[in-house]
Amino acid sequence: MATPFDRAARRYIEEWVPRFVPYHLDLVRELALVQGQRVLVAKCGPGAEVLAVARAVGDRGRVRATDPNADMVHICQEQVKTAGFPGVLCEQAAPADVGEGGWSAIVCAFGLWTLTQHERGDVLRSWASALAPDGKVGVLTFGPPDDLDPFEILARALGELEPEAATPPPRIEAGREVLATTFENGGLALVRHTLLRHTVSFPTAEDFVGAIREGRTWRKVFDDLGADRSRRVTARFYDQVGGPMEPLVFSPVATLAIAALPGAEVELAVRPSVVAPRLSSLPPAPLGRVEPWDHTKPKS
Repeated sequence: MATPFDRAARRYIEEWVPRFVPYHLDLVRELALVQGQRVLVAKCGPGAEVLAVARAVGDRGRVRATDPNADMVHICQEQVKTAGFPGVLCEQAAPADVGEGGWSAIVCAFGLWTLTQHERGDVLRSWASALAPDGKVGVLTFGPPDDLDPFEILARALGELEPEAATPPPRIEAGREVLATTFENGGLALVRHTLLRHTVSFPTAEDFVGAIREGRTWRKVFDDLGADRSRRVTARFYDQVGGPMEPLVFSPVATLAIAALPGAEVELAVRPSVVAPRLSSLPPAPLGRVEPWDHTKPKS
């Protein structure tokens, strides 16, 4: 018998994964993966980017997909089996678990920023140490925020009416300088930063609210508020977007960032060859190995 998590997870997949597949495809395309490469997909969730990576590296390639949540790993494994990719290994593991290393690329779509800043630095250092000399790290994150985005409108309604309630994660600062520093703290150099927009639509605002309630963070928010207080928040949201039956069509902004080892020459879809800059705050390190970085040390 399916558990409540199983039902919620599958509803989440049905509602959100198809809507955000274009962002995953953009990430894989920008990384310029080729047949036969070895790729680690960390915090893979239900596996949309895993399938895209598996297609790019082909039967001669190898993909290791990991997620700390066993249910997500199981769902990802089902997706992989249905798609017929025998070269994909799905395992329950922490984001910093890089296996044997030597990866041509490490991919993480929307998962890195669910970690604390300290955890993020540890994970990035682990990824840097596990890259092949010409390997790349590719990530997606939501943002920069758009005040007219329904996600932001709903978050404002919650903040106005329930300031003490558990709130979704804070806005993610996804500017080029911020991400460059984030990667630098992990021993990596930013080589690509671009914004993505794809159209997302819902038949009604009510459908949007129903879908967003299946996300883990928002589901907890609504559960903690209870039915009456949740109705107040959603009523405020509906007032802002034109009513519960108003169709919603919008284009969420996501940031795509790719990093490499300092001094490495890598290939990207937009450029056949780019040399990752050296990091002024780190001593030069041999390719394939990154010197430890003290996250408490202020950037000079």
